[in-house]
Amino acid sequence: MEARKLITGIEILVSVSLFIFIGYGWYLGHVYGQERFSDYVQEDGFVENLTALFLFLCSMVSLYRVFEYRKTGKKVWIFTSLALAVLFFFAAGEEISWGQRIFGIESGEFFLEHNKQAETNLHNMIVKGKNLNKLIFAAPMFIVLTFYFVFLRPLAAKVPFIRNLVYRFRVPLPRTQHIIVVVISTLMVLMISLVKESELHELSFAFVFFLIFLNPVFSEKTEGKE
Repeated sequence: MEARKLITGIEILVSVSLFIFIGYGWYLGHVYGQERFSDYVQEDGFVENLTALFLFLCSMVSLYRVFEYRKTGKKVWIFTSLALAVLFFFAAGEEISWGQRIFGIESGEFFLEHNKQAETNLHNMIVKGKNLNKLIFAAPMFIVLTFYFVFLRPLAAKVPFIRNLVYRFRVPLPRTQHIIVVVISTLMVLMISLVKESELHELSFAFVFFLIFLNPVFSEKTEGKE
């Protein structure tokens, strides 16, 4: 019971903090203008570093699940959590260009030539004249996130095959409150309508995935029941 209260308290704190950070961005942009908003969401600024921090926390929670699932002996569960830990650690590193500006590290010749911002990261790479971020991390990511937040949990509840698949891989599903936070934060960011507002979208998803990994819904096994 105490653990449940603690998790609930963390969820409330993180959710309210996210709304405040987005609201502050709206305030800066619409009261002081684009320049002040750009300072708020600038490279290695408060928003970007906070996004990287919560992506890193997602990785750490997933890594904790790896050690937790070792007791069950379910190798697929371990693999899923380990894959999520690596994925979100990679995302955190990419968000801050692997700390190159923090530590004053110069980009190599390859990144200077092929990276849109001359940074040591992959998501700003230019491949055959096209931004890798738009090819992989924009439209495809939007489709994946829409399916995950809107369709996956209802499908897992209605379709035995999908439910068993989600159970097999121990996919953490969002709770209703997590979906509500996503919807509210997305609408808030869209109301800003300024250049680089996408940085606040990234912040909101980092916060929400931390909440999901901290307090997920897991599908129950139904093989042989239907």
